[in-house]
Parts: sequence; structure tokens; C-alpha cells
Amino acid sequence: MVRKLIQLAALLAVFLPTPALAQGGPPLITDDPDTPGPGYWEINLSTSLEKFEVPWLRESDESSVQTGPGNAVAGVKYRFVGHEGKTIAWSVYPQLEFNTTHASVTKGLVEDGAQLLLPTEVTLEILHVEINGEAGRRFAETGGGGWIYGVSTEGHVLPRLELLAEMHGERPKDGSTEWVVNFGARPKLTRQMILLLAVGHGLSGPPDEHPRLLFYTGLQFNLPGLYSFK
Repeated sequence: MVRKLIQLAALLAVFLPTPALAQGGPPLITDDPDTPGPGYWEINLSTSLEKFEVPWLRESDESSVQTGPGNAVAGVKYRFVGHEGKTIAWSVYPQLEFNTTHASVTKGLVEDGAQLLLPTEVTLEILHVEINGEAGRRFAETGGGGWIYGVSTEGHVLPRLELLAEMHGERPKDGSTEWVVNFGARPKLTRQMILLLAVGHGLSGPPDEHPRLLFYTGLQFNLPGLYSFK
């Protein structure tokens, strides 16, 4: 698997060679050390869909679609090494995830209880290409949890279009790693609004649980001047 990650990074370095202000996070799963900067707010509104493989049981095809709000996440990112344009940047990003409604738990869309994620992110910039890496430990109130890790990269192919790709893995406390590959785009619609798009595919994990296809779409608003630091 490490070899696959290296091959992916090399491939992306070839196709995304132009300098850019790269940014992890939505629509990718893997994050990076970058922040909006003092005096700027970044707001992401999105929806996602995971399509699972539904097995056939005898002659019946019993499948259903469940919808509902996902969990809310609150976190603080602290970048203590480097900044945009430097060779190395490093940050930590503790996040608390909690249920917004019990109905989503009942439907099986989210796990019951709060979860604490303690990840660290590192960016390495070489020849105007940024490779972002993230690893962290997840603690769950209900006794689950596990590890998360991933590698991603981004680059501008046009002045108003950024392409992205990642390999992301999650390993439950008592289970095998589930790997997902994602490809995305960030077309800039206006000075303050960016469209977020991504499509992914599950590569490994429990056959009856890992997602076969993933879709992500959303809008990112970058609003300057809402908060002023002295």
C-alpha cells in the first residue's frame, strides 16, 4: 500500500506541475496545515453520498435508501511550523464530532455518541508541487475509534480551476484498513465562491461495508474582513 501511495504522488506531480496556493480539506477527506489566514473566514456547505454494494439474498433484492443530517464537527487548527510557500508546514487539528439528531443514529447513518479526532498534518512543497500527509487517532465514546491517514495533492491547471486527488485510509480499532481514492475539482465561480466537486471509490475493506462509489458536492465561501486581528 505504501508503494501505491508513492506512485500516486509521483503521478500527480507530473500532471499538476504549476504553482498554486494548495489547500486540503473539502472536497477531499485528507486535510493539510493551511488556514484561511488572519481576518478571513472559510465556510463550506456540502452534501455527500455513499453508494454501497447491496447483496442479493435468495431471490429477493431488499434495499432501501436512508437520508438524514450527519454529525457536527468542531475543531481548532494550529499551524506551528511554516506557512504557504515554504518547503515544510506542520499543524495539529483536534476535532470533536457529535450527533446532531438521534434519528440519524437510529437509521444507521452515523455512530451513536461523540468522537474525538487528534490528527497532525504535514505539507512538503518541492518544485511548486505540494504533497500533503495526514495521520491521526480517533477516540469514540462507544468504544470504537481507530486510526486515519492519507496523502493528497492539488494544483491549478487553469487560473480558475484547481484539480485534486488523494488516497485516504481509515482503520477501525478491531478491523482492517479501508482505503478510498478520491479525485476532485475546485472551479472558482466568483471572487468569494468556489464550487467543490469530488468522486471516489473504495479500494479495500469489509466487502459488505466499504463504499463502492462516493460523491461530494458543495460550495465554499471565502469572506474577507469579517474579523480583524490587532
